[in-house]
Amino acid sequence: MTASLADKEFAPRIVLFITREEDGHRLEAALDEEKLPICYQCRGKGTAPSEMLDIFGLSGTTRLITAVLLPRWMVPELLDTAERRLSLRQRGGGIALSIPIVGMQNPIYQMLNTQAREELAAKMKERTEQDMAELHKHSNHVAIMVAVASGYSDDVIDAARAAGAKGGTVIRGRRRNSERMSHYLGLAMQEEQEFLMIVVPREKKPEVLAAVNAACGLGSEAHGIVIALPVEDAIGLEG
Repeated sequence: MTASLADKEFAPRIVLFITREEDGHRLEAALDEEKLPICYQCRGKGTAPSEMLDIFGLSGTTRLITAVLLPRWMVPELLDTAERRLSLRQRGGGIALSIPIVGMQNPIYQMLNTQAREELAAKMKERTEQDMAELHKHSNHVAIMVAVASGYSDDVIDAARAAGAKGGTVIRGRRRNSERMSHYLGLAMQEEQEFLMIVVPREKKPEVLAAVNAACGLGSEAHGIVIALPVEDAIGLEG
């Protein structure tokens, strides 16, 4: 996402709900579920003709008006949650409007975006953890990715086979590091590399990882970097 698109996603909005007073608790539950930072709420009396109020499902005297300040990216999820809890598309559910804000005090804007970014990071972490848990639950294979200095791919394959792997795929390329990473890991900033992908049954992952790391890990002359990735779906793999 470019900077301009990111700024656009965090542009502030007011979401305005007009609902029946008796739906207040359900709306508050929707707002609590989304952990929204600022909300104003008041009660009023509608002035629209009774026929129009009937169309919107707002017949009666007292209306609950709720105004929520939030970044743009949070609007769809809030509306989905509110619709689920209030049935806004059904007769009597009320109405919700999203309105852009064209001016706001900077401290409020910064607070909204800081909390929104923290909330976004937390949700991304939660979803990632859920996805990974689901992958680990159903995945039968693991792809072990190895990057080593040129000339050491045979050593990686030999170590992996000794630990139960059947082989791997080798391609050749180059690694480029930042100066900080090179200093931290004790590696050259640029180096010819050989990259390997070794797919193994999930139960063999610990042994193959340990064997490859012992033979060609960072502490060896191969300066190998080894990672393991769960395979979600696969065709053509044996056992």
